Amino acid sequence: MDLFTLDHNLRSACERVTACQHDVLSQREQVRELERCRLDASVARALLQIYEDSKDMAVANRDSLAQTMAMAQANDDHETVVEIDVLYSLAA
Repeated sequence: MDLFTLDHNLRSACERVTACQHDVLSQREQVRELERCRLDASVARALLQIYEDSKDMAVANRDSLAQTMAMAQANDDHETVVEIDVLYSLAA
């Protein structure tokens, strides 16, 4: 895979992590609100677990792509180096 494709995939992975983080935070708020109102939050908690698992997979995918990108950059001095730290900050 060339550096351009890796860069594109890594940026997409960072965006997925950000979206997952947003989903987790939103769902946590839903669980808190249901519990505050003393309503059954079991389905909301189950969905929260799914969102957290999804976020964990997205983070693992992003980290794997970042590692692949770093190795590819180390082996290819003809391409423009993309700052991995900048890409991580996009997902923070």
